[in-house]
Amino acid sequence: MEIELKNGEKLTLEVTPLILEYIDDYKGGIEQLKKDAQGGKDENGYSKRMYAVNQLLYMMIASNYSTPLTYRQAVRLVKLEDVERIINFANKNIPNVNAQISKDERHRI
Repeated sequence: MEIELKNGEKLTLEVTPLILEYIDDYKGGIEQLKKDAQGGKDENGYSKRMYAVNQLLYMMIASNYSTPLTYRQAVRLVKLEDVERIINFANKNIPNVNAQISKDERHRI
């Protein structure tokens, strides 16, 4: 999927091994990210949904951008009209990491 960033650059989004590393860094992994995206509030009363969406945007943009980006830089590059497209792309293309790891572990035994 290709998107145009706010800086005018076109970026082709792909699911790469780097995004899997970013997901692994998220406390609770992909399952927690999905749960947080459903809503709810954190201990300070802030929406977990917005945080989860921004984390996903960061993961997708930073893992596909040619130079390293901070969280803030990556999220600020995304146009609001592309947010839903990126989320849908991620939902369809990010594999169930835990299931894949379990399957790989069985083959090593």
